[in-house]
Amino acid sequence: MTLTIAAVLTTVALTAGLYCWWQIRSARRALILERAARRLTEASQHRDVTEFRRRIDAAIAEQRVLEAADRIVDAELARTTRHNPKEGDTP
Repeated sequence: MTLTIAAVLTTVALTAGLYCWWQIRSARRALILERAARRLTEASQHRDVTEFRRRIDAAIAEQRVLEAADRIVDAELARTTRHNPKEGDTP
């Protein structure tokens, strides 16, 4: 009888130990997967923000070029059209 109780208790302890080991192993795997997902997300976000900044910088540079061209055209128009031409006048 004592041997049976000892065998049952040993089996219960072994089963509980294996169950705890399995739970810890599952938790570690989940943690590893979460960390990998976080690293991928951060890398994607960094890539996206870098690309967004590059596009914004290019758009700002293009806008500055257009503004400079507008100033040049306005200055040339102001310089060449000082008098008010009347109908029939040739420039």
